[in-house]
Amino acid sequence: MKHIEDIVIDNKMYLKLLHLLREKTGLNFEYYRRPFIEKRIKSRMIRVNSRTLNEYYDYLISKDGEVKKFVDGFTINYTFFFRDYDVFETFQDFFIDGLNINKGEIQSNIKPDHNKLAKFSSKANRARAMIKENGPSSRPSSSYVDIFIFLNQLSFYRKILNAKNKKNKIHIWSCPCATGEEPYSIAMILDNLEQQVKDFPQYKIVASDIAQEAINKAKRGVYSDDSMKEISDYFENKYFTRKSTHFGHENIINERIKDKIDFVVEDVTKGHDRPYRYDIIFCRYLLIYFNRQNRDRFLRIMENQLEENGILILGKTETLFNEFGSLRQVDSRNHIYIKSKNRLY
Repeated sequence: MKHIEDIVIDNKMYLKLLHLLREKTGLNFEYYRRPFIEKRIKSRMIRVNSRTLNEYYDYLISKDGEVKKFVDGFTINYTFFFRDYDVFETFQDFFIDGLNINKGEIQSNIKPDHNKLAKFSSKANRARAMIKENGPSSRPSSSYVDIFIFLNQLSFYRKILNAKNKKNKIHIWSCPCATGEEPYSIAMILDNLEQQVKDFPQYKIVASDIAQEAINKAKRGVYSDDSMKEISDYFENKYFTRKSTHFGHENIINERIKDKIDFVVEDVTKGHDRPYRYDIIFCRYLLIYFNRQNRDRFLRIMENQLEENGILILGKTETLFNEFGSLRQVDSRNHIYIKSKNRLY
């Protein structure tokens, strides 16, 4: 079998294959960059030993379950708990600062322990392991301070306080949620605060993904050690049960945390399935796979799903620069945007 870089994709057959996949699944494959789609097609071709795209097209038609396998493999599910943990520290601070809580009175440790970071040898993790143990004040970006000034001006904190007084509920959306590590990280943070703060705000977490198999795994809530590489001992010990199996170890998340999340299978490029406008949307590491034209169309969907003064959190490799439509950047380090009709600068 050829290596992935040696496979040639015929344009006519490529378009024919996409048309077939759209008919079978109803998914908007045209949103994605062609190099990304081609790579996923080639991966499946190698997996099923198809030498040409014509052969794979025939295989797709004749083999039961191949369309589902293609869709499940199409999405990128590289994720782990508290990925980019400093983003989750900032998320936690939204609630701590919004409720006027003394951070020193809260038991929480989101940053992974040094020995856990050292176990994984990526350059990013080695750099993170060198950060001093000084809490949020050690962050180098001055925009971290700015975000709380702007959020206070734009009444996001008042929304949190209103929710505390039972006048409202904080709605949070994780999209795409992959196999669930991100929404579970959100839920653990909020549950940990809820246990320590009297009359903690009501909240609703929705998590959606295009892949049924990813959602099935998320609902099971059972994870390998790979998913645990950036979770602190504090959260791991509090919310997971570790179990030995014939294939290694399983990490099983607490049932109470599982019950806090509404998991949804959907193609969000066609819109969202739940009747909510959100106060916080995590949409990380999806835009990088969209082509330029459809990236903007998708951002309009995200913008429309946000409440006024709502927050959009992108991945560390994604940026809208200073603004997009009504979205204004308020944290350049963590790629956080706020929906505002007015310019912030």
